[in-house]
Amino acid sequence: MNIELYMQSGIVESYALGLATPIEREEFEQLVPHYPELKVALSDFEYQLELFALDNEEPPPPEVRERIQARIRDIPAVRPSRRGNGRNREQRGANYLHVETSSNHIRVHKAWKTLFIVIFILSKIFLALAIYFFLEYRHVKAAVQAPPPQAEVK
Repeated sequence: MNIELYMQSGIVESYALGLATPIEREEFEQLVPHYPELKVALSDFEYQLELFALDNEEPPPPEVRERIQARIRDIPAVRPSRRGNGRNREQRGANYLHVETSSNHIRVHKAWKTLFIVIFILSKIFLALAIYFFLEYRHVKAAVQAPPPQAEVK
C-alpha cells in the first residue's frame, strides 16, 4: 500500500474531524499500528487544528458572563446530606441529596402552568353544566310527578 498517497487522500483530516465513514474509520484504525507515519500525521493535524482554533478564537461578549452568573444564582444549591455513619454508598442504599433553597416558591415549567390553567377552567365549565342539568332534571321530574291539570267541564 502506498501510504503517502493514502494520506494525501484526506483520510487523516476526515478521521480527525469525525467525517470519515464507519468503513474508512475502521480501515484507518487498523492501519495506524502498522504505519507510524499515519499516527504522526494524525497528531500533527490535531496540533495544527488546535493552533488554528486558538489563533482564530473569538471571545464571547462581556454580558454573556453576567447572564450565566445570574442563571447560576437562580439555581438552588444542591448538597449531599451529611448523615453518613461511616458505611460506603453501596451499604447505605439510595443516596439522597438535601436541597437547600432560599425561596418558598415552587418552580413549574410554563407548559405545566398552561395545562393547569386549562384544566382549571374546564373543571369550572363542567361544574356549571352539572349544576344547570341538575336543576333542569329537578324541574322536569317535578313536572312529570305533578298531577295532570283537570279540564273544566261546563
